[in-house]
Amino acid sequence: MFISILPHGRMLLIALAVILTASTAAVCADSLFQGDEAAPADAVVLFDGKDLSKFVSCDSGGPATWKVVDGYCTPKGADICSKQHFKDCQLHAEFWVPYMPNKTGQGRGNSGVFFMGFVYEIQILDSYGLVPKNNDCGSIYSQTPPKINACRPPETWQSYDIIFKAPRFDSAGKKIANARVTVLQNGVLVQDNVAITSPTPNHSDPEPKEAGPIRLQNHGDAVRFRNVWVRPL
Repeated sequence: MFISILPHGRMLLIALAVILTASTAAVCADSLFQGDEAAPADAVVLFDGKDLSKFVSCDSGGPATWKVVDGYCTPKGADICSKQHFKDCQLHAEFWVPYMPNKTGQGRGNSGVFFMGFVYEIQILDSYGLVPKNNDCGSIYSQTPPKINACRPPETWQSYDIIFKAPRFDSAGKKIANARVTVLQNGVLVQDNVAITSPTPNHSDPEPKEAGPIRLQNHGDAVRFRNVWVRPL
C-alpha cells in the first residue's frame, strides 16, 4: 500500500496535473488533424494538386496523361487508376463539372469515381436542380439513385466523402456479403450504407476478391478533380 504524506492540496494539484498530462497525450496520439492540413494524418494522398505520380493510365499502366493545372487535374486520354490498391476505405474527392446547357442526361459533365478498379462506380454528373433519379450525381451507377439531390451548380467545387466496404467471400470463394457504400455529397448523406449487389458497369462481371485501384473516369467531359485522399479501413 502507498501512503502519501503530502498535504491534501498539493496531492490534489499533482493528481490533476497527471490526469491532464495523460489526457493531452491521448488526444495528441489519436488526433488525425494537427493543423489546417487538407487530409488527415493517416490518409494516403493520391492527388494534392501538384502531380499525378500516385496514378497510372488504366489502359496501359504507364504514366497518367491527365493535365494538372492550377491545383486540379482534368481528363486527357485514358481513365487514371491509383498505383496503390484498396478494399475497405474512406475516400475524399473534390470535383467540378462544366456548365453544358445544350446537353441533357448523361451528356452533362459526366465522370465517376470507381472502387476496386472498373467495378463499383459512384456517378459524377451535372444534376443541379433535378429531381433525383437513377444515374444522377450521387447514384450508385445503374443501381441506386441518391436519397436527395445535394448538387451545387455547375462550375462550383463539390465534394464526395465515401465509405466503401468490399464484398465478403467464404473460404470456398462464394460471396456471403455484398459491397456496401455510404456517400456524403457536399456534407449531405445521399447513400446510407447501401448494398451494391453487382458490378455497376456490367452486372454480370465477376466481383473482385482482391484489393483494386481507385479509378477516376474520363467520359469525354472537362470535369476537374482536386484534393483526393484515401484512408484504408
